[in-house]
Order: sequence, then C-alpha cells, then structure tokens
Amino acid sequence: MNENRDDMVFLNPCTCGIYKNGKPRYKIDPLTGERTTEIDNDMIHAVEAYLSSQPQECEVRVSLDEVYRRGVIVPTYYDRRYNNAINNFLADNNVDGITLGELIEKKIVIIRAGHGSPGNDQRNGIIPYVKVSDIRGLRINVNPTNLIPLPIARRHWRGESSGLQAWDLITPNRASSNIGEFAILLPGEETIVLTKEVFVIRVIDNSLLDPFYLLWALSLKAVRDQWRRIALMQTNREDCGERYKEIILPSPPNREWAMVKSKPFRDYFLKIAEAKGAFIKDVSQDPFEYIASVTASSIGEMVNLDEEEN
Repeated sequence: MNENRDDMVFLNPCTCGIYKNGKPRYKIDPLTGERTTEIDNDMIHAVEAYLSSQPQECEVRVSLDEVYRRGVIVPTYYDRRYNNAINNFLADNNVDGITLGELIEKKIVIIRAGHGSPGNDQRNGIIPYVKVSDIRGLRINVNPTNLIPLPIARRHWRGESSGLQAWDLITPNRASSNIGEFAILLPGEETIVLTKEVFVIRVIDNSLLDPFYLLWALSLKAVRDQWRRIALMQTNREDCGERYKEIILPSPPNREWAMVKSKPFRDYFLKIAEAKGAFIKDVSQDPFEYIASVTASSIGEMVNLDEEEN
C-alpha cells in the first residue's frame, strides 16, 4: 500500500530465485543456452526498484475501491501484461473486443456447469463420465474405465437426459492445468456425464456468431493467455470463480467476417461429425462386439439409431 493509503501496489515478478523443489534458479545465457552463475530472481529486483521509486513492468497500482469491489488481492490478477496479446490482436485486426460476460448479458451465449462426480465404485456401466483431464485437443476423450450405469447418470443429470447439445463448448474451470482449453461436442456425444468443474458454453443467438466462431476465438493464443490471469489458486487448486466473464474475445463486425475467420474450424468439425456418424452407423449394424472405446463416445447416437430401427 502506498504512503497516501489511496491505492495498493502489486508486484508480479516471474521468478523468485528458486525452483519449487527449493533448488536455486540460475539465469540462462540467451546466446549459448548455458546456465550462468547469476541467480534468476525477479522478485528482489522488483522490490528494490519499488523502494527506489523506479516503476517496473511487473508493478501495478490499483485503487483500494477497485480492490474491494473485485475482492481479489492476488498480484497476477492485476497484471495487465496478460491482456497485451489480445489488445494487440484487436488493434491489428481493427475489431472491438467483447467479454464473455457481455455475451451472456446480450443473450448470445449461456454458460452452465457440469453435472457431478460419480464414485469410483459406480464406474461400471455404459455412459461416459468425462473429467477435466479428458478435455484435450479440442475434443473430449472417453476413458473406458470411467463408464457409469444409466440410472447413476440420470441421478447426476437430475432428469432423463444430460441437457447437453451438439456443438456445446466445454472447458475445465477448476483444478486443472488446461483451464481455457475448449472441446466441442459432436452430434451423438451429448449422452455423457460431465464433472461439475467445467463450463459448458452454448450459443443461443447465432445471428452474428456460431459455435465454430466461438471455438475459433477461444482457441486464439491471445485469448487463452487471459485465463492465466483469472484462474487463481484457491487453497491448492486453480479456480476461475466469476472472473471468467472478463475474458475478452474479438467481436465480429458482421456475420460474414465471423464465418470467414472460423471456416477452417467449421469445415473440420462438420467433416468429423459426418465421418463419425457413418462409422457409428456401420459398427452398430454389424454382428461384432467392440471395446468401449469404439462405441462409448457416441452412445447417444447409437441409442437414437436403435430407436429408429424399432
């Protein structure tokens, strides 16, 4: 806190001179790549600079009113450097930014949490249970050891179905290193149980943007970098809280712009969905029994096929 007690000073240095195992951290020579004998300690340099009234890049001054309003006293949260990339992206592409919170307020998207976490002794059924670690590479991974019975799934769904839809976007929101990494649900993948520690984002007004544009925008490195600022440690786990609403995305000036930018994502996932639908239909109609990895990710689609045949 400064001398006038009107604002708070945050220092967010990158290093403190030691690794998490307690061993000293030495600087690396940028030319040779060799370790030097100089300790890599940004923290001491930042403190010394602050005491000498020499502002550093990692120093941020925030009014006490804002700190109380936000309810956060973590330096990382106020470090503006995490937003440099998105600000540069918006300027370079001559577009405005829009936050996830604004998309919710404008009723363009809705965001909900997952379902819950069935016990280890309940994972002996047919419905995939998807954990935060199963969200990788823009897809959900079905682990054959995490399949639960339909009655248990309905208990977590609090109804007959999961409430999920094709093209919903999913990301971990807590206790994961891949917070902000999104997966998209293909048709037929809706019949799953999601751990509660995820966000499910659905586009409900696609007059300006669709799920493929949203996935494109959320996959930009300039957007992903922002999650590092708002995903803070809660005891010993990362947690987003309501801060996810501050994530800034490029706001498309018109639908045509959005469609052009997101075309590779749209083409890719529509082709995957078409191929996967044909694959599931073929294997569901042949006389062979397959391992869970073949069919579990599209259990809903296979149920629909069975209903059509009946």
